Amino acid sequence: MKENNNKYIAQLDGLRFFAVLMVMMGHWLQWQWTNPFMKAFPFVHGVTLFFVLSGFLITRILLTNRDEALITNGSRKSLLKNFYIRRFLRIFPIYYLLIVFLFCIDFQDTRVLSRWLFSYSINIYQSIHNVYVGDFSHFWSLAVEEQFYLFWPFLILFISTKNIFKSIIITIVLSLLFKSCFHFFVGKWMATSYFTLNCMSSLGLGALLSYVTLYNKKVSAVISKPWVLYGVLGVYLVLFIAQYYLKIYWYGMVGEEFMFAILSVFIVLRASTNGFKWGIKMILENTFVLYSGKISYGLYVYHGFIPFLYYFIAPRIGLSIDSKYTTFVAFYLLTFIVASISWTLIEKPISRLKSRVPYLK
Repeated sequence: MKENNNKYIAQLDGLRFFAVLMVMMGHWLQWQWTNPFMKAFPFVHGVTLFFVLSGFLITRILLTNRDEALITNGSRKSLLKNFYIRRFLRIFPIYYLLIVFLFCIDFQDTRVLSRWLFSYSINIYQSIHNVYVGDFSHFWSLAVEEQFYLFWPFLILFISTKNIFKSIIITIVLSLLFKSCFHFFVGKWMATSYFTLNCMSSLGLGALLSYVTLYNKKVSAVISKPWVLYGVLGVYLVLFIAQYYLKIYWYGMVGEEFMFAILSVFIVLRASTNGFKWGIKMILENTFVLYSGKISYGLYVYHGFIPFLYYFIAPRIGLSIDSKYTTFVAFYLLTFIVASISWTLIEKPISRLKSRVPYLK
């Protein structure tokens, strides 16, 4: 992962791999397990890790370029324009190519859901109707990210400097309040989990981490100590086990995800300086892991459709796999192949265009 100063942060790409791997395990394996604890383990929080990482990186880009614009008397409108051009070139191409292709072949409910899919608002549809939408169900998090990109740059770039920290804190608090209200009074778990404002606590925590690391080096130095990360991990595990056995439903729906987001903050902080050492460093910086992290957007976009593709191809080539774990590996490898082709033929060439768009003019 490259920041806008072109410094490569390998361990952030490693985190991307494990975030998408967690989601795949939640979607492909977890429902087949019989162990009740493993069925309850929050693999879907790979999305939460993605949100924290996204909030951190996007806010860091916006803040560093805002600071440079203030020093050089640069145009913040130019920053905003260039930000959206770069996001457009990174996110839209493979998403819309896939949706258009599926629309043309009339795959599942593509045409019924087309206005929600094309407008990046499938999370709103799911929040209203509280239903899965077939192989498009994982697109809810892409919709949240895109909606975050629409308003967050305005907040960071155009409010006064003294109010940025307050605004981030207010965003996190409001998100938790809204999520709690949705849980208790709306009663639709998809609305509680998928509605954009309800996800802003995770994105906001990533933004808060960005702010602290840029502007409060003393606090940043303290919270980056290994013992702090391991302490937060211990607290998270104790609370998770407690809510599992005590069946605290509110905590499971609202508090547990927030605690995982806090844990993710310290993981991202450590990785943002390539700070993991020894065995963790070897894993995060493994060549396969890093490449998978680089193509993680494609892995995520395509993975929901891979079981359909696999069960279409397998009988035609005489492939029969009985083990759920071997099937999981086959699913991942097929996703990896599709995402690699997508990266080579579509995303990487477009990234060259993106590199020509400066953050500042």
